[in-house]
Amino acid sequence: MALIICTSLPLACVAGFLAWHAYLATSDNSFARTRAEAFSARHEIATDLGRAQGALETLSQITLHEEIASRAFQLVQSISQQHYCSLNLVDRAGKIVATSRGSEKDGNPCQGNLLSLASATENAIATRNDVHSGDNGSTVVFLGSTPLVRSQIKLDYVDRSGEIVPGQLIAFRPLINEELLAGGQYAHSASDSATGTTDLWLYTGKGAPLPLTPVQHLPMPWPKEVDNRLEGNLKQHRMSDQFEIDDVYYTLMPGYGPTSIVAVSARSAAETRALQLFLARVMLIVLILVVELLLVALAAQRYLVEPMEKLAVSVADWRRHGTFQPDLPKSLPFEIRQMERAFNRATRRLDRHEARLQRATKQQDLLIREIHHRVKNNLQIVASLLNLQANRIKLPEAKQEFHLVRDRVRSLATLHRYLYPEGGLSSLDVRSFLEELASQIFTANNQSNRGRISLSLDIHDLPVTPDQAVPLSLIVTEIVTNALRYAFPEGRTGAVLIQLHREDDRALLLIQDDGVGLAFPSEGENDKREGIGLQLVRGFARQLGATLDISSEGGTLYRLVFPITAPRRNLA
Repeated sequence: MALIICTSLPLACVAGFLAWHAYLATSDNSFARTRAEAFSARHEIATDLGRAQGALETLSQITLHEEIASRAFQLVQSISQQHYCSLNLVDRAGKIVATSRGSEKDGNPCQGNLLSLASATENAIATRNDVHSGDNGSTVVFLGSTPLVRSQIKLDYVDRSGEIVPGQLIAFRPLINEELLAGGQYAHSASDSATGTTDLWLYTGKGAPLPLTPVQHLPMPWPKEVDNRLEGNLKQHRMSDQFEIDDVYYTLMPGYGPTSIVAVSARSAAETRALQLFLARVMLIVLILVVELLLVALAAQRYLVEPMEKLAVSVADWRRHGTFQPDLPKSLPFEIRQMERAFNRATRRLDRHEARLQRATKQQDLLIREIHHRVKNNLQIVASLLNLQANRIKLPEAKQEFHLVRDRVRSLATLHRYLYPEGGLSSLDVRSFLEELASQIFTANNQSNRGRISLSLDIHDLPVTPDQAVPLSLIVTEIVTNALRYAFPEGRTGAVLIQLHREDDRALLLIQDDGVGLAFPSEGENDKREGIGLQLVRGFARQLGATLDISSEGGTLYRLVFPITAPRRNLA
């Protein structure tokens, strides 16, 4: 499945990227259409104002006579079909010497704001610092919320005295041409019915937007989010913007002067189909990928996972019962069949090899059991021979030495019996071993652990390796034997205590008696005066890796501390 994902994912990513790119192109189509409509409306406004400005400039080039200026203005009004709110000829002193203002009957577009129009005329005569320049040298002013285009052209005219004097032509006309609006010339009609329609509005920020299309297809007023965004753009002096709210596309473009054009369009049928096609492609890609993964998973489960699981179960059964019989179906890949045959050959070979190993192990166990049995018997024979030889010796000192050697051999035989029960290697039961060893020493010295000399044992179970067990047994044998022979002379009673405890990662061995004590050589005397028993104890302590302390106050105390785990040997 990971392989299929790794191979299919790049193709799915490429297909998804192409589908996403097509969706973005489709989404941008609405914004492109609204931008084109806004540019067209701006061009129509600029063209209309350019024609009007050209007519006024033509009028200014002829030398008007003050007496006939009014009739000339009326002629211009008639030619422009009463589009001008007013035409005024102003002398250099700022006095209006001729004017033409359409009446309500003539369709004056500014009939309802005559006072505001007069005030605007006075402001135009007085100053020009508070106006905004338009494209053709014109200026946009507002009568309330209605935008007007004010044209001011310098000219020379003939006054009533017949002199040619400088003056000024001031004209006001609406920014929106009602004839162009009624004829729908600001917006181009769609050539295809599937193409979305666009509503055009003139946004001034001083009131409700003014329509530039005779019929609006989208409802007004706009949502609050649209008004807030347009107001924010106006405050930041940003004249261009485009955004989408509730599947309606809004495009803000610079208009004429301080005004802006807002183009509003809904998603067209063609764009809706393109979006649905994009979603269908994405879903198809996802569906194909999911179906492919499911088919691969089912095929892998049927032809790979299940046969491998059956092989694993058959191997487990073979390990428990010794039979390898996988029940695999016939319709399997050739590689799985080859693996089954390889497993079958391997299990048969392992069965034969295991049978040979079992026979060799049994033979080895018999040999090792025989070896340990012979070693134990030989140690017992050596101890018996030493005992027989000691009984034939008349000298007490020599007889005593033979008995010492016999006790040492017996301790080794006892240790061997505990370490190698029935021919196998076992961990030493140190408590039982020391109890039996001490009893043997007491018996060999004709003592009872409840008689004149008592024996006390306080042994904890500790892990003792065979390398540690041999010197430990010989140390106990030497010290206890010396205590029984020399610590209680002349029938004196007493006690012998053997303790073995654990202290962290070390073991503490205490062997104590309350006899007459041990006489040490004085300073300056040769260490050769020590008995062989004490020399053996020191040697075995070094072999054990133990520290040996001997105290002779109120008896004799041997204190040995050795590691529980034997130190590593240098095999080099």
